[in-house]
Amino acid sequence: MSTITVSGQPAASTRQVPGFISRCWNALQERRKREKVRAALYGLNGSDLQDIGIAYGDIEYVALHPDIDPRGI
Repeated sequence: MSTITVSGQPAASTRQVPGFISRCWNALQERRKREKVRAALYGLNGSDLQDIGIAYGDIEYVALHPDIDPRGI
């Protein structure tokens, strides 16, 4: 149900809803990607992590900053 103003045009808030839903959906998808990265990294043993240049303590940072090369930390 949309709100109609006196001029017959939809209220501005109803036009913003699709944008809000889209941003929420994108945020959820990003969170899921981070969770997959985090789970995959926690599934590796210490020597495997060392082979790819990540310390166990860096997993959270790497999961939260996927665009940064962990070898430069």
